[in-house]
Amino acid sequence: MILKHRLLEKYDAYTFRIPVHSRDKVLVKAGDTVTEGADLYIRKGNNAKHSFYIPDQLNCSLDTAIRFITCIDGEFVNEGDVLAEKTSSGGLTVKKLISLSNGIVDLTRIKLGYIDVLGEEQEALIKSNFKAEILDVNPLEGITIKASALALDLLSVSSAERVLLAGEFVTLNMGKDIKLKGEESSYEGKIVFVGKHLHASLLRDLFEKGAKFVLTYSMDYQDFRNQGLPIGLIGGFGEMYSGGNLLGMLSDLNGSYAVIDFDESQIFFLKETKKLNTTESVFVKNLVGSKIVSRTLGSYGMTGEIMGVEGSSYVTVEWEHGGRSVTNIGSLEFVSYQV
Repeated sequence: MILKHRLLEKYDAYTFRIPVHSRDKVLVKAGDTVTEGADLYIRKGNNAKHSFYIPDQLNCSLDTAIRFITCIDGEFVNEGDVLAEKTSSGGLTVKKLISLSNGIVDLTRIKLGYIDVLGEEQEALIKSNFKAEILDVNPLEGITIKASALALDLLSVSSAERVLLAGEFVTLNMGKDIKLKGEESSYEGKIVFVGKHLHASLLRDLFEKGAKFVLTYSMDYQDFRNQGLPIGLIGGFGEMYSGGNLLGMLSDLNGSYAVIDFDESQIFFLKETKKLNTTESVFVKNLVGSKIVSRTLGSYGMTGEIMGVEGSSYVTVEWEHGGRSVTNIGSLEFVSYQV
């Protein structure tokens, strides 16, 4: 028996929390039903003017970065003030990290290796981009919401802190190309999908621009393990083949609200979808026409469609790039691209 599953599973009632801070003004209450475009809360905060990754700036490890900080959280600094300093070679050389502008020091992300210098306080009206029921509102837990959602399993999740992460899901260049830098000047509070492969330079750039979480199909193993930053991996390690169908599905979710579940290694997308076909059997009964993903080493991650059955153990597969081959059925995973 070959199990068949959807790459994006539908949940009709998913409960999650939107974190709010003491300065924020919540505009909804328990029992409300919100629709797309409804006002949720007014966020008050200081946007980052500059962000610095200490291990790169001072050539130190992530674990030791905090030792070199010379400022305190909430301190007002002027342009040219020293934020961090590292002495090496027996005191002969000193590396200094200098503030590029006046602002307020924010050490919230110091465990991730970042110092932020904040600008003036700003207000932003946060609107709903989904339909949901408000279950509860309180200053500690935030806004508790129940809504329909789509869930994507992640192969691995890396993070120094397993805190609640939620925000707008955005795709970088619709997930098609490998980039070294983000296209926007700010990714403040966003969950960013970069596409088929995540380069370490792009990862640093996105977090320096305020990203909360980065999602990718594949990444170098050492980069993944050494970062300590919030990263989600869909496919595997190295430069792997990634099917266009999956990348296209995720690109279609651009602009939706997303929640990272570290315990279950899943990402949830709040998006209205058509009902699933509940009469469909969970087992593959007719192999011809079935969508598959290869799990063999040489073609791992390639997607295709079964064109014929060759005995009891082999099938003919037409791959997404156009080629055909006869493959052992045990090396294939059957999937559905419908939600």
